[in-house]
Amino acid sequence: MTTPGGSAPDGSFVVGTDYGSNLDEATVHAITTGGARVSFTNVQSSINNPVGNVLPTGTPLWATFTREADSTFPRIMLARKASGVTISASTASAGSHTHSVSGSTTSSAGSHNHTVTTSASMQYAVPDYQPAGHSANLTELGFIECSKDRTYNNFSFITGDSWTLLGIGAFYLAVYKMDLSSGNLSLVAQTSDIKSSVSSTNTEYTFGLNNSIAAKKADIFGAATLQVTSPGQTCNSICQLTFWPLTAPAGFKPSALYAYAGGSSTPMSSINYSSLTFNSGFVPYYALS
Repeated sequence: MTTPGGSAPDGSFVVGTDYGSNLDEATVHAITTGGARVSFTNVQSSINNPVGNVLPTGTPLWATFTREADSTFPRIMLARKASGVTISASTASAGSHTHSVSGSTTSSAGSHNHTVTTSASMQYAVPDYQPAGHSANLTELGFIECSKDRTYNNFSFITGDSWTLLGIGAFYLAVYKMDLSSGNLSLVAQTSDIKSSVSSTNTEYTFGLNNSIAAKKADIFGAATLQVTSPGQTCNSICQLTFWPLTAPAGFKPSALYAYAGGSSTPMSSINYSSLTFNSGFVPYYALS
């Protein structure tokens, strides 16, 4: 609204100056809807632009090394794990609980005490795990929910601290899209054998997929690694996050962030939800971008 006799506000049009003195209904409709459409398109372009605006849409560096990625969890959560600490527990009579930790023992009646002794030589382990080898050929899945409408072209993962000396037969990356009603997985993209391109421990690798994936917000994808081994070979380790296992609500899919399916020497074209084996206590680090 303008003050009578005042100047027209920025962005307004003036009857008799900009569009003439006679405006029919069709012209007014074209002006107003066209302007709204152009403005909305401009907002969408600004949101998708990774620089030059104040809308936070990119992935922070503490989440992934790969720009604009959706990951199973932020990489900063890959904390060192204390190793060489063992905890043994036994229950005595009269409500007494006794715990031995690193050679130190404490007990108390009717209470629950813990004593942890450490030393300057305490070792820390890389937060990784080694998939089953010896011809198991398991498809190791980590589930990712798409954050916004986008296109995935790349797959990232982080190697752990163990790299097998006997080698492996092949190494594939694959991406499956989940049917949200059945939970079944369909292969939408993969890599060729990357075995010869992955040789360093504690390293994030990113590989291009053979297909671009048109992903929609809230789509769920199963990112997967597949290491093919012979009876005498073991798999290379992959960084992972361990956490307290939680039971998903009844009917929720996927029921955990990690699952495996087996076994195949190449990426399977589809995986039935009923054939997945879930573990609710950890998930490998995978990212799609």
